[in-house]
Amino acid sequence: MNVSVNVDGLPHEFTMQLDLGAVKTNLYGNSFKPYIDAYPSVKDKIDSTKTFMMQNEKNIMFGGMRLSMGDLEFNNMEIGLFAGYGTLMTADSVNTKTSKHIGTIAPDLFQDKVLIIDYPNNRICLSKELPSEYSSLDFQDLVLESGRIKIPFNINECREMLMFDTGSSMFSLLTTKINAKQISDGIVADSLSVNSWGTDIPVYGSKMTTHVKFGGKYLPAELVYFVDNPQFDAGFKQMGIWGITGNAYFSSNTIIIDYRNKKIAVK
Repeated sequence: MNVSVNVDGLPHEFTMQLDLGAVKTNLYGNSFKPYIDAYPSVKDKIDSTKTFMMQNEKNIMFGGMRLSMGDLEFNNMEIGLFAGYGTLMTADSVNTKTSKHIGTIAPDLFQDKVLIIDYPNNRICLSKELPSEYSSLDFQDLVLESGRIKIPFNINECREMLMFDTGSSMFSLLTTKINAKQISDGIVADSLSVNSWGTDIPVYGSKMTTHVKFGGKYLPAELVYFVDNPQFDAGFKQMGIWGITGNAYFSSNTIIIDYRNKKIAVK
C-alpha cells in the first residue's frame, strides 16, 4: 500500500508504504540520500542524538520534519532515517519528474485518531472522531503494543490474536508451521520467496480445512501460509500472537481502526 506524500515541502513527488506492522515512520537512507545532499535545510534536521531501532541496529533520526498526505499535514515530526535501505538513487534522480518511493509510514502517525482504509476505492482517511456513518458497525476490541494492532480471530472455534499488518499484503493468514498444520491438509500447495526488510524468506501455503471468522463475519477459506523458521516461531510467541493477517482478507472491504478507543470494524 503506497501513499503519495510530500516531505518537508520539497518540490518532488514521493510515495511511502503504509505499513501498520512497522513501529516508526522512516525514510530509506539509500533512496533519500540525494535529497539530503541537495537540500541543506533537510540535512540540518538530522539529529544524531535521537535514534530508533531497525533490524536490531540503531539508526539516527530527523527532527522538526513536515510530512503531508493530501490536505493532511503532520508538523514537527521525528522521522527515522533507515541507513543502507531502499533503492539506490543518484544525484541525477533528483531532477527527474517521476515519483520516488522513499520510506515507510508507520502507525505512530495515527495514535489517538481514527484511520479508515477503503480498499475497493484505494483511499485512506484520518479523522479525529469516528464518522457517524460507521457508528453502527460491529466493532471489536483490539490490543495496541508499540502502535501495532492485535485483533481477535475465531480460528477452528478458538479465539486467536493476530497482528493486523498492511505490510503483509499477500497473505490472508501467515503463521508458524505447527499452527498451519492444525488448520490445513498439510500439503504444500504454494511456495514463494518474499522480501522482509531486505531479507528473502521462503513461505509455504496449504489449503485450509476449517473456517475463520472476524467478529460475526466469515472470511473466505483460502490457503494458510507459514514460515518454517524457529526465529519466526519465537517472534510470534514473544508478541503473543497466533500469526499475522494482512490486506488480502479485506480487499473488498473498508477497515475502520479507532486508535483512541482501541476498536476495529470491517464494512
